[in-house]
Amino acid sequence: MSTNDPDNDPLAARLRDALTSEAAMVTPSDDGLQQIRSGIDGRTQRPWWKHPATPALAAAVVLGVMAGGIAVFAGGDNKDDAIVGTTDSNTPSASSSESVQPEPSDPPATGTPTPVAVEGDVYVYYVMDDGQGPRLYREQRPNPGMDPVMAALTTMVTEPPLDIDYGSLWPKGTRLLDESVSGDTATVDLSKFPALGAEAEMFAVQELVYTVTANDTSVKKVKLLVDGKAPQSGHEDWSKPVARAPMMDVQGWIWLLAPTEDATTSSPVAIKGYGTAFEGTISWEVTKDGAKVAEGTAQGGSNGEFGEFSDTVELDPGTYEMRAFEASAEDGSPIHVDTKMFTVK
Repeated sequence: MSTNDPDNDPLAARLRDALTSEAAMVTPSDDGLQQIRSGIDGRTQRPWWKHPATPALAAAVVLGVMAGGIAVFAGGDNKDDAIVGTTDSNTPSASSSESVQPEPSDPPATGTPTPVAVEGDVYVYYVMDDGQGPRLYREQRPNPGMDPVMAALTTMVTEPPLDIDYGSLWPKGTRLLDESVSGDTATVDLSKFPALGAEAEMFAVQELVYTVTANDTSVKKVKLLVDGKAPQSGHEDWSKPVARAPMMDVQGWIWLLAPTEDATTSSPVAIKGYGTAFEGTISWEVTKDGAKVAEGTAQGGSNGEFGEFSDTVELDPGTYEMRAFEASAEDGSPIHVDTKMFTVK
């Protein structure tokens, strides 16, 4: 016979006795407490108790105690089951840097929680003038093991891009003060705000928005704060959450994804990229010491739709520059150019 009175419920009594017994066996040490305190940095890592996996872990411990201290997990070989993250190709492992899609897909209809702290790669957006104006370009960077959004934002404002043609529009010395997510909106608090013209300021904000949303696909808008307050701008009102601007308006039209900047590779060299061009025709060429040694075309996206392109080229050992671009319909000159230096061993 069951009852709703917890004092008379045999299951509740067994839970209390088991937890009391387990708690009595725990003896905290001063050294352990000191290590925990020394490892906490509120600006770069969320507290463990905010991680979505914590309630499930606590429940598993209780069930394990009730079953005689043995916790049984279905599918125990899946070591990543306890990690909550995105489900699309935009959350890669460190070994998949050449095969991931540059743009995240939509999250599941049920929504995806903010990813917990895991090791792997993160995506960071920078800005480059491609000859037609400023555009956003993305690099894949290692995550030291913190929350992916925090890792990406910290990299964006503190580390230079790998490609020397790229740059960040955020002032030198900018620090990430805080980042949190509520529903589909992330709130990001930074220590500085760009003092730039209207166009550059807009691209700086989009650099941040694209970086956040690339690393947490449940986020659709970003509310920006500077020292806890709405940014002061002579151009725009940034007090409300900002969504991604259309890709055609702000994103680089042609990206080279492989070879990566300063990569060392073997021949034949794999050429991979992402972009859009007239009739989908993306041109590429390879130069060595300023002289052209190879060229070709590949099929990418067209009519404003972005798509992947790929090709291969046989090259002798040496250091080269790869260029991917669209040939102008007017005179055939290269436009929307992205370049990478690399070495063939």
